[in-house]
This record gives sequence, C-alpha cells and structure tokens, in this order.
Amino acid sequence: MKSIDFYNLTRTMLDTLAKERGVRNIARYYDLTDYSKGSFLLSYSGKSQIFAQMAFHAQNATMISNIVNFERNLNFLDKTLCGFDPAAFLQKYPIDKREDSVLRLVEDLRYSEATDEGLIWRTDKNKTDKKDSLIKRYSNTLIESAEFVNSFKDKKAFLDDLLDHYTNKDYKSLIKYFRSRVTVGFSVALTCDFLKEFDKHFCDLPKPDIHIKDTLCSLYGLKQNYYSGEKKEYECIATMQTITREINESLDSKQKITVYQLDRMIWLICSGNFFLDARLNKEKYLEAVKG
Repeated sequence: MKSIDFYNLTRTMLDTLAKERGVRNIARYYDLTDYSKGSFLLSYSGKSQIFAQMAFHAQNATMISNIVNFERNLNFLDKTLCGFDPAAFLQKYPIDKREDSVLRLVEDLRYSEATDEGLIWRTDKNKTDKKDSLIKRYSNTLIESAEFVNSFKDKKAFLDDLLDHYTNKDYKSLIKYFRSRVTVGFSVALTCDFLKEFDKHFCDLPKPDIHIKDTLCSLYGLKQNYYSGEKKEYECIATMQTITREINESLDSKQKITVYQLDRMIWLICSGNFFLDARLNKEKYLEAVKG
C-alpha cells in the first residue's frame, strides 16, 4: 500500500469513528493537546509548567499511569510536589541526598487514611524490597526532572537547550541528550511523548508506542514485535517521518500534515479515546449543574 493510500484509509476510518462518537472538530487533536482549552497545564507557567508537564508524561508508562492518575490526583500532587516549583521541590527533596529524598517522597505520595489523600498501589504481590518499586522509580524521575528544569533560567532557556541538541533534526542526539539528563523513567517513547507536546519544534517526533508499532508492522507485513528495542524504535521514528513526507508529496500545500497529526490519527483509531471531547462534555455538564 502506498503512503497516500494508507493516509486516505486512516483518514476515512477516523472520520467515521469520530462521527460515531459525536466528535465535531477532529482538527483540535492535531495541535499540542497538552495546552488545549481546559488542560491542567494552563494553571501553571514558566519552569513550574515544564516540571508539571514532565511529571505528567513520566506517568504515561505501563502500570504507573493507573497509580498516579495525574489529572484525578492533581490537587494532591500539586500540594505534595510544591506546586511543581522545581526549586522548592528540590529544597524539600534534595538530589544530593537522593536515597533519603526518594524514600521520603514515596511516603509522602502514599495514600493516607487519616487525610484520605494520596496514591494507591498494590504491595501484597511483591517482595518486601520491591513493594514500592514503581513509585520509587517515579520518585527518581521527579527528582531528576526537577533538577533538569531548575538548571535553566526560564522556559525559553530550557527550550533553547533542547534545540541546541536538535541540530539538523538529529532526533537520536536529542533523545539521548534528554535521557542523559533524566536517566530514570523516560524511555525513548516517553521522551518523544513529552517533546512532541512540549513545543511545535518537535512535532516531527512520533511516539513509538504499541499502536504505531503494530500499525507499521501491518502496513509493511513485518513480524510482531519487529520494533522492539531502542534501535528499532529509532527506526520506527524514521519510518513515520518518511511516510509523512511521502503523504505530503501527494497533497496540496493546504492539506499537508505533520508527523504529530499522523501519530495522533493512528492513536485515536487504535485507542478510541477522544479525550478532548470527554473533557468538553465534563465542562458542559459541570456548567449545567452549576446553573
């Protein structure tokens, strides 16, 4: 199947699915949804917004997302993580006393019956030394993320640093640099997940998740799990960029798409999660109740 035929098939299936779900404006999903109307990130600014955004994307891994459940537990996380102010957070959980800071952060995140607040995770099926392993991992990610963000004057300086490591669109160098600054919790996929939502300069970075991998395997007749491993995930990114470029060669200037859009189209079909419209329905419902 040619790239343009693949795109037309994807677009047709997505339009049909969106219509069935009552989605009226699918284009809203093609432009940095982290900053869309109603997003919790709009309550923050500057370095606090970056830290909150990194904390949000770090929980998008298997198993940890259901524990952190970021938006549901936002008020608790905001209070515990010092309003996502990286400087204040590092004062509370200093990186130079990392082991103690991680243990203290784990306890601060743990659900408390006394306050009826906190994160809940199962410990009964794990050995004693591993019962908190997922939250310890997330806590390490938070500490390293705060340290990374706090090393810059402001959001512009943080972005400029990332762009300095993205010379000639060398996504491998950028991803490896990011992961050298945050060594725990950010896989290649989660790194792309954050970067592509952080700024439009990175809209050509797809997230090589299971949906894209399975789609490309079907498109090219590859064996299952072909894209397993870091090396193959980089290949997955390159393939998505190539497909998008080939699609755009068949479209006029007003119809051209980004890798971000193709990524999102595949994700919406495979997940069926039109989250912006779910958020909009909630807003309408709350306004009706208030009225």
